[in-house]
Amino acid sequence: MNQVLTQAYHPLGEIVQNYYTAREAIKKLGIPRSTFYDLVKANQIPRVTVPSRRQVFYPKQRIDELAEERARLVGEVEQTPERFVFVLPQRDDLEQLVGIERMYFHESIIVSPEEQQEQLSYNPEAIHVLKDTKTNTVVAGVSLSPIKPDVLEKLIRLEIDEAQVKPTDYLPYTVDAPLDCYVIDFVVRPGPNATYYGSKLLQATLDYFIELLNRGVVIRSIYASVISTFGERLVKDLHFTLIQSDWAREHEAFRHSYVLDLENVESKTRFIQKYVRQRRNLERMKKAAQKPDSSMIVELDFPPPLAAVDGVPPLKQRTDLASR
Repeated sequence: MNQVLTQAYHPLGEIVQNYYTAREAIKKLGIPRSTFYDLVKANQIPRVTVPSRRQVFYPKQRIDELAEERARLVGEVEQTPERFVFVLPQRDDLEQLVGIERMYFHESIIVSPEEQQEQLSYNPEAIHVLKDTKTNTVVAGVSLSPIKPDVLEKLIRLEIDEAQVKPTDYLPYTVDAPLDCYVIDFVVRPGPNATYYGSKLLQATLDYFIELLNRGVVIRSIYASVISTFGERLVKDLHFTLIQSDWAREHEAFRHSYVLDLENVESKTRFIQKYVRQRRNLERMKKAAQKPDSSMIVELDFPPPLAAVDGVPPLKQRTDLASR
């Protein structure tokens, strides 16, 4: 909601005393600039305009309340880190996840809870949520899965979007060969704690890839398409490589496809280095387990074979002895 302040009724001194500029508000909240404007867009932070100064201000009272809420949560989490869990979703969790998606995306690309549940019948681990166990609230979620190769090709070529991926296009995690995965969704509940939620979700997702690797599921590449500045910043921070960006579509300012190569042994990305190192360790352990254990080899000391006596073969000797 945008209110207008006139200097006739609100002298500059009063405005300065009761309102923050955008820069002051962002500093007070300790959040990224993009997160701040997401809150403004979601009407969680009201904005007021002074026409004569062509300047926008934000109520100090509201900003201070959000800053206190964020500080309180961070303090509580430091004392109870197990409060947030990364889990497979229940039906109610899917409904909350879709609610978060609707805060960011146009209805045309929203996948219903019913369809998401059907996706899970083809890959039971396709969706995870970050949940606040204290409030039983989903604060973030990620959807990623192997996809049928022809459908994956259309996604990264920007010929289709995620809403056009059918549940039957999802594939389960398997151990028979390296897999290519696609990130369908990565969303965080907007608010002053969005940055914290986002970092927790990202770390949990990266840890999940290591967990899959330890189970024998090898991921070769991770693909993603981004349609927001948040997503663009995230994939760049993780050193994804741009594939294609020539997308023009209603309801989206842009759509870019990216890939992260988890087999790049020369990568400077810490996560890829960790992944490659763990994969090598597991391969060495597997090879070592396949080699025979020298400690289990026993050398048997047999007596020398019997020799012929007076031209009689050994077996004949035993027969003769047995008959005596």
